[in-house]
Amino acid sequence: MDNIKVLVINDEGGDIRLEEEIISNSLGLGAGELTITYIPAGDRETIEKELPEAHGVISVYTHFDRKTLEGMKKCRIIATQTIGTNTIDLDAATEFGICVTNVPDYCIEEVALHTVTLAMACVRKIRVYDMLARSKKWNIEDIYKEGTAHRLQGRRYGLVSFGNIAKRVAELMKGFGMKVMAYDPYLEEAVFEEYGVEKVDSLEELFSSCNIISLHTPLTPKTEGMIDMNLLKKMPEGGILINTSRGEIVKEEDLYHALKEGILGSAGVDVIIDESQFESPLYELKNVIVTPHVAYYSEEALTECRQKAAEQIADVIGRGRIPKYLVNKSVKGKTKTGLIG
Repeated sequence: MDNIKVLVINDEGGDIRLEEEIISNSLGLGAGELTITYIPAGDRETIEKELPEAHGVISVYTHFDRKTLEGMKKCRIIATQTIGTNTIDLDAATEFGICVTNVPDYCIEEVALHTVTLAMACVRKIRVYDMLARSKKWNIEDIYKEGTAHRLQGRRYGLVSFGNIAKRVAELMKGFGMKVMAYDPYLEEAVFEEYGVEKVDSLEELFSSCNIISLHTPLTPKTEGMIDMNLLKKMPEGGILINTSRGEIVKEEDLYHALKEGILGSAGVDVIIDESQFESPLYELKNVIVTPHVAYYSEEALTECRQKAAEQIADVIGRGRIPKYLVNKSVKGKTKTGLIG
């Protein structure tokens, strides 16, 4: 076997011992047969220089457009350490015979818990009450000025999409006595029934019915900007929106105005449209809780994610197997991958 070259591109500091151990042990490679190189995600010059010689790439949010993918003549797999794959041109990757994998199940518990935590913080007005306490405003008059609070029992919780994370959120919210509803046109009724969740046929119905709604849909051209003012206006008074998926799914200006004008009661977001600039208008509102895209995080989740991404590399490069988390499934017919079932 020729020397196998794998790139690890992220901002995690360059510790690639886990990847080296998994890939070398899985493939039975000795010294000189495997080279794994770490490149900081911001070093685009080095990334572009090294990609043409790489047989596999492990990345987080690196962008791979058609031009970049076309130049990756030796590459057989890009294993992204994320759930979403919106930074990769999947059609081009398929055309050029490059497998794209994700890790859809590494942080289900973390994201579900973060979603519920944001929802609970909004329901109980934790940010607002914290600000009151720090301002030495402990009297009931000031508390009442911040609006009413309500019990959860008997109220409705809505889920946009009903994948693994949303299913776990449903289990948790039902524990608080809430009625849970979900919109996902790609799933059969039986899936919802298994979790005791009511299926609705449209986003309009979901937003009209639910007091709290959380977003769990991937970012695609179809879902970009999907949540707009027309939907937000349909929520009951004091409605709460939670987003732990992707910022671009929500029209941010619409969300801002809905919150500022009292159309919504509050929101909890772990993602915004441009996470590099820190200029979201949402920051100026006290009825918004913003966390810095950390819903996925725990040490256990990160280790699991790295392990699973490395295993995808080993499956494709060393064993010629169809990887467990293959996203662009039509790539299986391309001769470059040489995949077997």
